[in-house]
Amino acid sequence: MKHPKPHSDKSSGSTLRWRIVIVLLIASFLPLSLAGIGSWFVFSDLLVNKALEQMRTVVSSHARAIEAHLLERQHLIELLAKSHSLKEIRRQEALDSLFNSLNAASENSFVDLGFISTEGDHLAYVGPYDLRDKKYHEAPWFKEVMNRGIYISDVFMGFRKVPHCIIAVKIENVREDWILRATINSDRFDSLVKTEVFGEGSDVYIVNSEGVYQTAPRVGRVLDTMPVPLTEYHDKVLDRRVQVGEATKFKVTTWINDGRWMLVAEQDLAAVQAPVKTALVKVARVVALAVVVLIVITFIATWHLSDRIDKANAAREELSRAFMRSAKLASIGELATGLAHEINNPLAIISAEQTNIADLVEMAGDRLENSQEILDSVRRSKEHIQRCGGITKKMLQFSRKQDTSPELTDLAPHLNEIVDLMERHANAHNVKLSAEIEDNMPDVLFDPIELEQVLVNLINNSIDALPDGGDIFLKVYKEGEQVHLEVSDNGRGIPPENMDRIFEPFFTTKPVGKGTGLGLSICYGVVYSWGSRIRAESTPGRGTTIHINFPIPVQNHVPKDKRG
Repeated sequence: MKHPKPHSDKSSGSTLRWRIVIVLLIASFLPLSLAGIGSWFVFSDLLVNKALEQMRTVVSSHARAIEAHLLERQHLIELLAKSHSLKEIRRQEALDSLFNSLNAASENSFVDLGFISTEGDHLAYVGPYDLRDKKYHEAPWFKEVMNRGIYISDVFMGFRKVPHCIIAVKIENVREDWILRATINSDRFDSLVKTEVFGEGSDVYIVNSEGVYQTAPRVGRVLDTMPVPLTEYHDKVLDRRVQVGEATKFKVTTWINDGRWMLVAEQDLAAVQAPVKTALVKVARVVALAVVVLIVITFIATWHLSDRIDKANAAREELSRAFMRSAKLASIGELATGLAHEINNPLAIISAEQTNIADLVEMAGDRLENSQEILDSVRRSKEHIQRCGGITKKMLQFSRKQDTSPELTDLAPHLNEIVDLMERHANAHNVKLSAEIEDNMPDVLFDPIELEQVLVNLINNSIDALPDGGDIFLKVYKEGEQVHLEVSDNGRGIPPENMDRIFEPFFTTKPVGKGTGLGLSICYGVVYSWGSRIRAESTPGRGTTIHINFPIPVQNHVPKDKRG
């Protein structure tokens, strides 16, 4: 009896690859399809809402502009009527001059100007029509102005048989009342109304309370009746969706001219959605290309997946080894701390014994042969003990468990030592590091090792701010009761919004993995532990200066070269 052969590893791997390909393609195409459908609805609605919001804002502001335009023209007619006497107005020459002045002040907003008696007789006229001696006592606008005193009419035909709109003002006089009437320039007024256009498929016009066009719409004529029923009076801007024939339109309306006119803005829905359709067509082309690329990449990625898994396993093993190395380094740090403490104790005893030897030699004096050579040997051995002590301090600094104590010390030698230490590092980054120290600086309170830590951190920060090279300048000077230490660079500077946060723990503007945000906060804590103060000044694009102010102890106010 023959047993079936087991599937080979190659066959199993091929099946796994095809399964992965199918899963990846489904996982890729399904979100793309859902994203495309969702984008149409979301962005279409978003664009419609945004268009409506813009239309409401524009209609509201445009209504105020039209109201202001009419009110300004009304005030011009009132001012003209009230600032001239009846005798002047009735003279034809004076009326011609007033009409020219009126148009000059209103940018040719009027077609004609006429003087009319309270009986409706047109007594004086300037304009392109033959209207003198016409009778207006039966005209609706005449009755309105007699009742109201001032009136802006709807558009009507009148004697001139041309659609027009007038502003009329009644002037009450001791001798007799009279009316000054001016015709608004329809072309200029239509141009004002049409100023705000919302793109293709839009229209802006005015209708009266009966739905009669007061300005020309995109389809239709002045004095035609609009095809859509007029909305009732409303205080605020109103928007709605209407069907005009086969087209769907957005209509935004508001009432003006004391509720007698309605400003209407229309926009075709298809025009609003057109950008979305265009964008989706372009996106579809890009997606089609992306799909082809995706299929190719999926096959390539799947066929190399097994190799990637092997590499991932190797990386995991390397990471494990890295963790072991980190643990060893931590152990070395602990060992360095213990070793430093163990060495420091014998060094202290040896130093004390050497001091005793030196004292005994000095007490013996001339009775002891080669006493000077013994003292020299003691001095040299002390120097090496101090050197060993410095090495143990460095070990403690490495392990970050060093106990430091500030002492009154001269800044100059430590500063020069740090500059020498960091100069090669700065030169490697095309940065010039220099220092200027005033003479006879008084001693101030600080810890030399902590000072090195602070300045190295500040200099490294300045080097990071000079990616293309530059200058770092350290300056020490005395001012008042303080010694000032400045670290300046001409680098990128610090943005003003970050200045209040630079000393906060964990605040950093460096990329992830490039900084912990602890450097300046540690410097801040160290400097304040000395009783000193640290602050920063920066100008974006010009550089940064860190100021460290050391208070001068009372006993150190006298310069060194003048102390007794």
